Amino acid sequence: MPTNPLLRLGRLTLSPKLRALQPRPGLVVTATVGVPDSAAERQHAWDVAWADAAREAGGLGVDPDTAQALAAGAGDALVGGTRVAVAAHGEVLLARWLAPGAAPDSVRVGPLPHLLELAAGAARRPPYVVVQAERDGTEITAHVSGDERPPRQFPVGSRPGLSPDPDPGRPPAQLHGERHVTDREPESGGQRNDAFIAGRVAEAAASVGAHIVLGLGDQHILGAAGEYLPDSIGPIVPIAGGGDGLSAAIGAALDKITTEAAGAVAGQVASRAGEPNPGAVRGIGAVAEQLAEQQVAVLLVAADLAGEAGSTYRIGSSPTEFVVDDPDIGVEVPLEDGLVWAALHQDAIVVQLPDRSGPLAGQAAAALLRRGSAT
Repeated sequence: MPTNPLLRLGRLTLSPKLRALQPRPGLVVTATVGVPDSAAERQHAWDVAWADAAREAGGLGVDPDTAQALAAGAGDALVGGTRVAVAAHGEVLLARWLAPGAAPDSVRVGPLPHLLELAAGAARRPPYVVVQAERDGTEITAHVSGDERPPRQFPVGSRPGLSPDPDPGRPPAQLHGERHVTDREPESGGQRNDAFIAGRVAEAAASVGAHIVLGLGDQHILGAAGEYLPDSIGPIVPIAGGGDGLSAAIGAALDKITTEAAGAVAGQVASRAGEPNPGAVRGIGAVAEQLAEQQVAVLLVAADLAGEAGSTYRIGSSPTEFVVDDPDIGVEVPLEDGLVWAALHQDAIVVQLPDRSGPLAGQAAAALLRRGSAT
């Protein structure tokens, strides 16, 4: 784990049109639909599910153009998962995949999109790089957060100045030097090979803003190259699997890494909230004040956040102005939608916790701040 665990968590990025959205009652529809379990006639069942979502949205008061636009965000049901689409003004403003079962099927209509599950899911799927290292070559692939865009390949090739093996047919065991640092070189100089591979890994990571590198294949090559990576990127985390099992292996590794990172961030909230000049705050009111000042780096919310009662919540003249119990300001919004909306508009990471114990200390929400003093 690097010094800053925030580097191991992802964040949901709002589209320009969604970022510019002005809240208005009944304006936005958020549909969450899970892919049918049965592979038989899956696409037909998928189309029917989105037609039902559009019909339900219309029944909730959404204008016909916006309700019908939902289907444009459905995509193809080629694999399992849950699809979330946000529409307003007759067009889809955001569409993302979640892991299977990450959110229940629903159609929500309100002044803001419902982005809690998407934001929490993005935290668990940050950008990452995969390195497949073998004796006859290394492949590097950079993946953006959430894998919404195709991965980018970074060919390694031969490093500049690499000498050809005068006897390319000889067995690897007869190569001079350590096999995990020499690659195809017959003489010493493999150390520069490892540095060259690490440099390409660092370039791939920088291209997508990744701070996680997963590796499979020859562990000697991975370990040698990993020694040259900066602490903010390395070490290379080994994974097992290939072919059809690679996706599952990557998902399991990311789950483990982000769970540890979220735990570290929660620990920072617990320790900093009690400082004389706290770098973290707990409670809806205190979090709302820091959201309005755009000082929230990480928003922690309890799984039962929607059950919080007794107050009204509004978004004011700016999207980060989240106000508690002031009927004269802005537009009334659901608690979870307003909190997440204000947090995402200051590029905060959103982490959902299973209950209110531990770092939340019984509160529904907490925040790790960008500065050391909460005022």
